[in-house]
Amino acid sequence: MELLASIRPEDVDPKSTRFDYATFTSRPAARVILFDGDKVALIYVSKHNYYMLPGGGIEDEDVAAGLGREILEEVGCEAKIEHEVGSIEVYFDRWHQKQVDYCYTAQKISSPDASARTEFEEEEGHQIVWAANLAEAIELVEKAAPKERDGMLVRARDLLFLKTLAAK
Repeated sequence: MELLASIRPEDVDPKSTRFDYATFTSRPAARVILFDGDKVALIYVSKHNYYMLPGGGIEDEDVAAGLGREILEEVGCEAKIEHEVGSIEVYFDRWHQKQVDYCYTAQKISSPDASARTEFEEEEGHQIVWAANLAEAIELVEKAAPKERDGMLVRARDLLFLKTLAAK
């Protein structure tokens, strides 16, 4: 999968100091630009005022299985994974992790049920939002003003994934 970018704290926050990134632990993750017709699923993180693509860490599973699990947990539906968008390395200083996110497009294939958010996701105020289309999803992510550096990193990552797909 094509590596689209490496995003570090200093890329999104001029107040950030440089870190010894060689010491960061690696964490694989998967993201999805999930369509229901033209609509695009986003997760709004109300506690920190930003939107992100559904997805998360890959456990002891392949990327497709992990992504399917994350879609079911976060959005509450099943989806058919379709195309690769690309990958992005994100350096999260908060967790001292280099997260490699692999992004795909997918189509919703079952009606949403109740999602199974984690305690952390509940505390962060995760809410499913369906943008009317890809352009509106980009606009929502672009206009968000994250309060913390993690949100700034996520915003930069997901905006690049969305814009990469829009350019195809």
